[in-house]
Amino acid sequence: MSAGYTSPLAASLAEGLLERFQRYVRIDTQSQREATGSPSTPGQLELGRLLVAELHELGLTDATLDGNGYVVASLPAGLEGPAGEPGGSAGTGDGTGAAIGLIAHLDTSPDAPAAGVQPLVHRDYDGGVIELPRGGTRLDPETMPDLRDKRGHDIVSSSGDTLLGADDKAGVAAIMTAVSHLVAHPELPRAPLRIAFTPDEEIGALAGHLDLDAFGVRCAYTIDGGELGELEDESFSAVEVVIGIDGVDVHPGYATGKMVSALRLAAKIVSSLPSDRLTPDTTADREGFIHPYSLTGTAARAEVRTIVRDHDEDKLSAHVELLDGIAHAVVQEAPRARMQIDVRRQYRNMRQFIERDPDVITAAEEALRAEGIEPLRRPIRGGTDGSSLSERGLPTPNLFTGGHDWHSVREWASLQDMAAATATLVRLAGVWSQRRPGGDGDGGRVY
Repeated sequence: MSAGYTSPLAASLAEGLLERFQRYVRIDTQSQREATGSPSTPGQLELGRLLVAELHELGLTDATLDGNGYVVASLPAGLEGPAGEPGGSAGTGDGTGAAIGLIAHLDTSPDAPAAGVQPLVHRDYDGGVIELPRGGTRLDPETMPDLRDKRGHDIVSSSGDTLLGADDKAGVAAIMTAVSHLVAHPELPRAPLRIAFTPDEEIGALAGHLDLDAFGVRCAYTIDGGELGELEDESFSAVEVVIGIDGVDVHPGYATGKMVSALRLAAKIVSSLPSDRLTPDTTADREGFIHPYSLTGTAARAEVRTIVRDHDEDKLSAHVELLDGIAHAVVQEAPRARMQIDVRRQYRNMRQFIERDPDVITAAEEALRAEGIEPLRRPIRGGTDGSSLSERGLPTPNLFTGGHDWHSVREWASLQDMAAATATLVRLAGVWSQRRPGGDGDGGRVY
C-alpha cells in the first residue's frame, strides 16, 4: 500500500460505504454456468432493482434496469470547485469534460457457496488469525500475505461458510457511495458520469449486452480489482476448452474386453497435463496456465472443462495445442472411444486496445495521486468486463476495490481500502472534468 496513506475524504465515506456494502452482499447474486438467458439468476435482478431505486432516490431519474439485467444511469457534469478540493484540480472546471463510465458487476462467483451471506466486521484488526464462526474457516496472515499489511484496518469477511461477495459488490458499493457524495456536493467539479452495473461477469458474459453507442462515454473504468492503488490495463487472453468423451459402457461384471470408460480417459487427460508448470499454483505475473476446473461423467460419457490463459496470444495458442495433443494421445489409446473438443474464445488481453489511448491511464494515475495513493501497475491474472469492452472499442482499465481472496469462503475486504477506492472515483470525476471532448486520443467518439 502507499506508505502513510491517510485521507479525510475516504474516512468520511467509510461508514456509509460499509452500510451499502453489507446490504448488497446479503442478496444472493451468484451466477450460474450453462444457464440460458441474461441474467443467469434472478438474484441479480433483485439487486438491480434495489440499485435503480437507490439511484432514483439520489436524483438519477434516468436509472433503468433492462431485460438482460443491466442497470444504467447518468449523473450530469458538476460545477467548479476550488482547486485542491476533493475532486478538484487546477483548470476551468466548467462542466464540459468528457463523459466517463464507471462499471461494476452484479454477480458473484459460482465457485463457492453464496446463499445466506452474513457479513462480519472485525474492527481494528490486530494482525493475528481471524477465526470465523462457521465452517472452521480461518483468515491466517501466515498463508494470506495480503492480510499481514492490514493491521489496524476494519476487516470485513463472511461468516466462514460462504464467499463474501466483495467481487464485485465492493465495486458496486464504491460507485454508489461516490455518486451519493457527488450528488451531496454539487460544488465539486465532475465530468458527466455514466454508471453501469452488469450481470454474469463471472461466467464470461463480459458486458456483451451493453449498448456502447447508447452508453456514450469517452472511456470507462471497471472497479473490480484488489489491492490499494491497483490500476490494471493488461489482462489475460482467455479461452475455455471443453473436452467431451463418449465411451462404451457395459455391466462391470461382464466388461472384459468390452468396456471403454470415458471417465477414466478423462481423468487420464487431466493427470497427463504438466504439474510442475502451466498450473495456477506454479505460475505468476505474466505466466499463463492450463486449468481443469471441472471433471464430470460416467463410464459412458465424461467431460473435462478447462480454462487456458496467457497474456501473450502466441503462448495461449501453444497452451491450447498442448492440451489438444495430450487429449488426442490419450483417446487414441482407446480406438472405440470418441472425443469432441470445443475451443471457446472468451476475451483478449485489453492492453493492446487501451495503449492506443494513453490519456485514459494518465487520468487514472492523476486521480490516484490526488488521493495520495501511488498507482500500482501490474497485469490482471484474470479478466474483467473491461477486457471485452476494450476489444469492442471502449478503453476500460480496472481500478482496485480493497477485496482479496475472491471466489472462496476466505474472501475478505479492508473497509479503509474500499473507502480509498471510493474516494479515488470522486477524484477521477474531477480529473476528467478538466479534459475536453474532441481532445487527443478520443477515437472520434461523440459525447
